[in-house]
Amino acid sequence: MTIQTKAQNQTSPCPARSISIVHLMPGDFENAEILGFKTADLPDGVFKTLTDSSKTVTAVLTSAPMKTAMPFDQVLAGANAALGPRDRLELAVQVKNETDWSPWFEFGVFSPSGDKTSLKGQQNPFGRMEIDTLVLSSKNRYLRYRITLTAEAASQAFLRLVSVTYTDTAAPYNEACAIKKPAAFKQVRLDVPVVSQMAQQVDYSKDICSPASLTMVLNRFGLRTQVLNTAACVLDATENIYGNWTFNTMYAGGLGLYAWPARFDSLEEAALYLSAGIPLVASVTFGPDELKRSPLKKTRGHLLVIKGFNAKGDILANDPAAPDEKTVERVYDRKEFARAWLKNKSGTAYIITPFSNMPLTARPPLAELFAKPLESGKDDKASFIESQILPLENVRFGETRNAWLKVEASEQPHKENRADKNLTPYSGWIEARLAAFRPLMEPDAVIRTKRASIKEGGLSELSIGTRVRILGRDKNPFVRILLPGGDNALISEKDLNLLPIILKSGDLRKKIIETARQFLGDKYYWGGRSGYGIDCSGLINVIYRVWGLDLPRNADDQLSASFPVKPETMLPGDLIFSSKAGNHSAIDHVMLYSGSGMLIEATKDTGTVREATFAEKFGADFKKAKNGMTAREKKIFFRRVIKQEREK
Repeated sequence: MTIQTKAQNQTSPCPARSISIVHLMPGDFENAEILGFKTADLPDGVFKTLTDSSKTVTAVLTSAPMKTAMPFDQVLAGANAALGPRDRLELAVQVKNETDWSPWFEFGVFSPSGDKTSLKGQQNPFGRMEIDTLVLSSKNRYLRYRITLTAEAASQAFLRLVSVTYTDTAAPYNEACAIKKPAAFKQVRLDVPVVSQMAQQVDYSKDICSPASLTMVLNRFGLRTQVLNTAACVLDATENIYGNWTFNTMYAGGLGLYAWPARFDSLEEAALYLSAGIPLVASVTFGPDELKRSPLKKTRGHLLVIKGFNAKGDILANDPAAPDEKTVERVYDRKEFARAWLKNKSGTAYIITPFSNMPLTARPPLAELFAKPLESGKDDKASFIESQILPLENVRFGETRNAWLKVEASEQPHKENRADKNLTPYSGWIEARLAAFRPLMEPDAVIRTKRASIKEGGLSELSIGTRVRILGRDKNPFVRILLPGGDNALISEKDLNLLPIILKSGDLRKKIIETARQFLGDKYYWGGRSGYGIDCSGLINVIYRVWGLDLPRNADDQLSASFPVKPETMLPGDLIFSSKAGNHSAIDHVMLYSGSGMLIEATKDTGTVREATFAEKFGADFKKAKNGMTAREKKIFFRRVIKQEREK
């Protein structure tokens, strides 16, 4: 843990040019207009069509209107569905300026055994469809989508995912932001089988970079297929092209994967996907010698697979334009590649992953984590609650059971057993309706007030400890932040700490105490670690989190993460631990030392968060306290996390 030593007053210097909205969980569609669908079981899909053995069934889902994070003038869209051979998936998007909605812009019709057809001639005063991209005449601020699933007689279609990516093409390309390497940069390399489009014995081999790249990713995830088969399945019959972004991702989605077209603003974002085990199919454009080591001299549009970053931060790619499979793997200069992809093509890419790799998080305000799926009316949730997951926290999917997801909360490490040497993520079950897609963008701020009011985004407040990404400044004192699923909202900057936290240790200690005192008088809540309920270790975990310090979730693990100090040297912000009464090896309580022999704790003793003297708590004189002492049958330990030399 590092506390820096200078003040930071600015908001994010790298505003977003593109934002992706990704809907795939039940809660994403709560305000949608739904006709002809019923709830499905994940990961089969979020909805399924009604079935009829005698006639075709059509289901329609229209999203609620969504206000975007910034004005936009381009839109990409994608949808995934499990379809029968002759079932059909249609996707359309509508945009709105300050007064009027546009006509629906159709992104095409996809059928596994039928045609994949985009629609020509879609142009009106709002804009025009350029095959798979909606190009608008002026900037808009609202959008919504419509999904139409048509299932043939005796068939049933499953809707899995809908995505919309919007872009402000007038936003300048910021090369420093695009190529910046974070301090915690790590090289990564994914195993992606190689394919050369040029080795295909067909006269259109130069035109199939998209299905060739898609084939490499499909093969990575165990869907063994050949380039020419993929090409036949994604061909846009209207345009006679293989590179329709919407159809390529629809095809991957129909094979059981989750796939959508998106746009990236930085190589750092790409690295986060790769670190999650997700390669990217990227679209590039470059002139003569602008991308050295490429098998192409120049191109107006080409797709390849990003599969890693080497120690220098350069891009490891599988480039299907290579003349043979032996030379498919390429290393591209970081700056050159960023220009070809992020600058020239607005960072356009296909994201393709199995559901097991899907980045997930909790919907606001939070999701409670339980030891098992609860049965309505039978289980007392207080008996099974383990913890709480805050919005945008990283959770990893494990399995599904009815309307529940088993997940690992990787930002809440703990030891399963005291004998374990390593910390592992807290695991448990959350309701699927409380889960959402987690945009892979590093947070640059954290909520510092117990419950911070927010504007827009359909929410009223966010909990303390929620880490967010700032998208840009709005009217003072508000900044716009990114939320789960790609939603956005306004929040006052006074409710945020900018990351990284930059304070001297003495000031840091004062801030930690001030933050803890927000909870005084609140009810004790077992499993809580938020502004909606708190237990002893949850209080310590979240107030340290607010000030840039990550501690384990449980008291005994927090003890292991700190170091001993003599009671007479204790400073505000240090920790006091106690064991169970009569069982000195079991640490089950942690308190925050607030100075002058006082402590702050969330305690079962009173059922509240309180500030009390050491003597009130333990019946002993703090001035005579010793490490490892026993009082009221409990063993007591004095610990520190914040090192004083940080003040030098």
